[in-house]
Amino acid sequence: MFKISNFYLVGAIIISTLMISGCATTSIKDSSEQVAKLKPPEIKFGAFEKIYLRTTDINSALASHPANQGALLKIDQHLFYRLFRIFPSLTGIEANEQLDGLDKNSLLIEPFVDDITFISGTARFWAGALAGNSEVYLNVTFTDLSQDKIIASPTFYQRAGAFTGAWSGGENDRSMLTRVGDLASEYILLHLTEATGEEPSSGEQPSDEKDAKNKKESDDVIDADYEAKE
Repeated sequence: MFKISNFYLVGAIIISTLMISGCATTSIKDSSEQVAKLKPPEIKFGAFEKIYLRTTDINSALASHPANQGALLKIDQHLFYRLFRIFPSLTGIEANEQLDGLDKNSLLIEPFVDDITFISGTARFWAGALAGNSEVYLNVTFTDLSQDKIIASPTFYQRAGAFTGAWSGGENDRSMLTRVGDLASEYILLHLTEATGEEPSSGEQPSDEKDAKNKKESDDVIDADYEAKE
């Protein structure tokens, strides 16, 4: 009898711990605050004429896991979709593609999944909340190609709690992957017309009016998407 009671007690402790540590999903409000606290780029993103987005890469130690490969593809597709709406002339390039001979006044964007724990739908089905939390760290490096200089390298974080993942049938785990891309696009929108440093060293600059128009149109798109989520 004592052993059975101990078994239930241990089970209760495990469940309580999961409820405390794994219920929350990073909210949109917290995400916006996260972006606002990040260091601004040295050059406003709207100052560049050409934008190149490299395929999202991942930490080699995490690349072999099948669930991570699926998560990486989801992040990559959503990030391209988001940034294409900000930069209609966006050009996608492969991870190993060389950039020699490109025109000046170009911006290279390189997303990199530094760390990820992604609970797949199958794992949620069999283990539910006991599978744990999902979380992802996405680092995005922005390089001014005219100077071969990194102007920003922010890291974005999102998570899906164990219980919210289980109650949603894994939907919150999957939406975590798109939310982290939304953060990167929000960071770009925030600094599309404002930055802390100098303009690119060469090349004709877009007008302030064009920058403002692009930012307003992109803001409208992001706001509409967030309102739909809420």
